[in-house]
Amino acid sequence: MPKHTARLILLLVAFAATAIAAKSFFTADSFYRTGHYRMNSVPEIAAMTPAFQTPRACQSCHAPRLAEWTGGYHKTVICEVCHGALPGHPQNLRATIPTDTLRLCTQCHEKMPGRPATIRQVDPDQHGAGATQCIACHNPHDPKIGAPEALRAAAHAVPAELTATCAACHGARGQATADNWPNLAGQNAAYIARSLGSFKTGARNEPTMAPMAQTVADEDVPRLARYFSSLPCRGPVSPPHGADTANGKRLAVVCASCHGANGRPVNDSWPALAGQNPTYLKAALTAFRDGTRNDPFMSPMAKGLSDSDIGDLANHFAALPCGATNPGWAAK
Repeated sequence: MPKHTARLILLLVAFAATAIAAKSFFTADSFYRTGHYRMNSVPEIAAMTPAFQTPRACQSCHAPRLAEWTGGYHKTVICEVCHGALPGHPQNLRATIPTDTLRLCTQCHEKMPGRPATIRQVDPDQHGAGATQCIACHNPHDPKIGAPEALRAAAHAVPAELTATCAACHGARGQATADNWPNLAGQNAAYIARSLGSFKTGARNEPTMAPMAQTVADEDVPRLARYFSSLPCRGPVSPPHGADTANGKRLAVVCASCHGANGRPVNDSWPALAGQNPTYLKAALTAFRDGTRNDPFMSPMAKGLSDSDIGDLANHFAALPCGATNPGWAAK
């Protein structure tokens, strides 16, 4: 046999022996014991740091959002389904806030054969025609339009001592005693309850409201919200002389997707702006623009507004008739 042939055969044998030895060395003993996987990897994977932190990790910073979520239909969907996996958040990773909610929501809610009847199914071409995004009508944390049952079932009679603290600033009948404070009469009850809950938990901080809200018992929050929502709202506030009403109306087109063209949103979790004190609206918009008040939806919207734009918007919504209180919520 020629020498080069013998050497080639020897090289092939050595390569095969090396491959067999490598396979034996690198293959775990438990591989293929009960199937085509490494059985010992199960406890190893279970011992790893989870990629999903679950809603429990969100509670300390996002209590109001978590409260909305736990009381709504999305409570079976954990936060990270929409916001992405957040290992090490907030130190190592910022949460993603979805912007294309139309695409996100239809992954579960687009009508198609075989989907369980327990999941609300819609035809995107017909449902909410004209809305650019699902969040134009739906609160993503509690997507059902309308106030939660806890608010609907709240007692009609509210003790005077319960409203006395609120009345000092917001008035006994929900009409603020100063223009820089918001009117509560006719305001959406779900929004009042959410705001009061934010002050109670410290998620929203304000030197006057926070201490007062913390004295309100949890069971009294929906009762107060229900009471002020049922009161008749004040009429529109005329724009000041020389106000640029055309600019305010033009800018309000963007706001209408959430707050309604008439200043009254279809979702009770969002605030009604019609007939509100313009001084308060200016202060709120300025706070969102400057970052002293933060909201994932409002803060980006207010970023590009000038002082004059903010004034025109506030005057526009303040001049709209606030209309009747929420249907079926009038105090009996």
